[in-house]
Amino acid sequence: MANPRHTRLAPVVEDDMRIRAVDDTRQLPTFEEKMLRDRIRRERAGAYWFAATKWGIVGIIFGILIGAGVMYAASIATVPMYQDAMARWEAINSAQKQLEEGAGISQENTKQLPQPPNR
Repeated sequence: MANPRHTRLAPVVEDDMRIRAVDDTRQLPTFEEKMLRDRIRRERAGAYWFAATKWGIVGIIFGILIGAGVMYAASIATVPMYQDAMARWEAINSAQKQLEEGAGISQENTKQLPQPPNR
C-alpha cells in the first residue's frame, strides 16, 4: 500500500479524459438468467462445502487412526523398558534384603526403598 504523503498524482487535463465507450450491443441479463446464474453459484458453493467437509472428516479419521497406531507402537516399545526396570528393582530389593539378613541389621532401622507404581 502506498504512503499517501509520497503518492504522486498525474495532473488531469480536460481534453485527455478517458471515457469508456458505451457498448449498446451488450444485452442485460434477463430475470431468468440471473436466477439461473444465482442457482448455479449456490449449487457450486454447496458442492465446495460438501467436498471440504468430506475431506475434513476423512482427514480427522486418518489422523485418529495414525495417532492410535503411533501410540500403540510407542506403548509396545515401552513394555521391555518397564520390564527391565522392574527386574532391576527386584534384584536391588533382593540384594538389599540378603545384605541386611547377612549383616544382622533389623528392618526397622533401615530406610525403606520406594515402592514401584502399581499397575
